[in-house]
Amino acid sequence: MAADASLYLKNLWYLAFHSSFLKKGKLVVKEMLGEKIVFGRDATGKPFALRDNCPHRGVPLSNGWFKDDTIQCCYHGWMFNTSGVCTSIPAMPPDATFDPSKIKVFQYLIAEINDTVWVYIPEKKLPNTIPNEPPPNLVLTVDQKFKHVETVIMPADIDHSVIGLIDPAHVTFVHQSWYWRSASKLKLKEKKFEPTARGFKMVRHKPSGNSKGYGILKGGTSTEITFEIPGIRTEHIQVGEKNQIVSITILTPLNENQTELTHIFYTDIAIANFLWLPLKRLGKQFIGQDLGVFNKLNEGLKSKPTLSLIGEPDLQARWYYEIKRLWAISQQNNEQFVNPVQPQTLHWVT
Repeated sequence: MAADASLYLKNLWYLAFHSSFLKKGKLVVKEMLGEKIVFGRDATGKPFALRDNCPHRGVPLSNGWFKDDTIQCCYHGWMFNTSGVCTSIPAMPPDATFDPSKIKVFQYLIAEINDTVWVYIPEKKLPNTIPNEPPPNLVLTVDQKFKHVETVIMPADIDHSVIGLIDPAHVTFVHQSWYWRSASKLKLKEKKFEPTARGFKMVRHKPSGNSKGYGILKGGTSTEITFEIPGIRTEHIQVGEKNQIVSITILTPLNENQTELTHIFYTDIAIANFLWLPLKRLGKQFIGQDLGVFNKLNEGLKSKPTLSLIGEPDLQARWYYEIKRLWAISQQNNEQFVNPVQPQTLHWVT
């Protein structure tokens, strides 16, 4: 059964994977927003992305052969270049006048940023698509690379995954750890929020005093947390005047039942190089705790219960739904998106 079209936001950039997944001469297929896309690199190393169907009989191009910048379908041998243009139809007789270049596979726009590969998913599959939005800002300079990438599949649709990502109240109970915080040390939090281009941000502030993970950082630490559609949460921690930590969690909807969560991490704090293995283990544990509660959520949602969003702790979730609704309308009407979020201060206990 096809997913409800309103589940996915279009005319936006989505994370496909870390650059290391793409090798020259090898095709990689991935489902994104319910669409099958085949990825690869051409002879120069530039990534490309095409709809994973031969326009002849619909066989996945990823089942064919890829050599010398040519993809050949395994069914009738039709050939395509990395731009999706048909270059040969073997069954055509030598005197045929038909021009195979008139046949094209849809080519997705693609961007490679800081060793991550992003694909633009348009509302309409039209040739020469021009993106309405630039690729996401990953905070780092072009020469900086993320030190760690962790990916898991969440058993939930994009909406439930986003709500879990931006929900401040679950942290105390899902992420109870000696190195983070416990349910016995609850505090009233007051955070200022402002709108961004396609979302909202928690204005830069001093990290929570009851979080041991922040407590080890010295030198005037401050953090700013930003969320933007379709599902990118960026935490930028400034440590003193010279050092930083960039922690980005990205959600990519695969289909109506699964969402890929990717966490990418960077820091220029020297001591992190000596503590890298334990830091990676802690990161895996943190994500594993989220995955564990989402498995339980998945079981609960099978009975189709009535759900609710209550008070200031759930206001960010309500913002998300309203941003999503207005974004979809703006794209349908070819109008400029107007962010409904207004600057305000929120309170919750965690």
